[in-house]
Amino acid sequence: MTTIRMTRFKILIGTLLAIALLLTADLAAAEQLVEDQHYVVHYSAFNSTHLTPEVAQAYGLMRSRHRGVVNIAVQRKMPGGSNKAVMAQLTGYTGQLGGSEIPLDFQMVEEGDAIYYLAQFLTSDGGKLNFDIKVKPTPEASPLKVSFEQSFFVD
Repeated sequence: MTTIRMTRFKILIGTLLAIALLLTADLAAAEQLVEDQHYVVHYSAFNSTHLTPEVAQAYGLMRSRHRGVVNIAVQRKMPGGSNKAVMAQLTGYTGQLGGSEIPLDFQMVEEGDAIYYLAQFLTSDGGKLNFDIKVKPTPEASPLKVSFEQSFFVD
């Protein structure tokens, strides 16, 4: 029984590390962000097939050639130049230009000091999607607007 628990714990830790590395690498490579005086919002979108089956299962995400994941990380600017992950309220949608707006259903993921928001959406090969997301770090704060468009290709 203890060996099974320890094995599950190791798998969970490995999975968390894998998604953290994937999301961090995504953020560093793209460096897509929006900021104001007090907050920085990092964002990225990618095909769900880039997730390992274990990571997808751990976060309840579906891996498919026709599904993508949008990742949002919100940080408060701290004195001295450092940033601290914070919770936020997110609302948004995706869709093709001139088409219908499809709401994004964000789920919060906490990993130690990191906080991410993930949402899935449908893609098509070569399809370009627009994303419009409002991020409210506090109820009284003006929302930061994250708007971008991205093409997706089936792997």
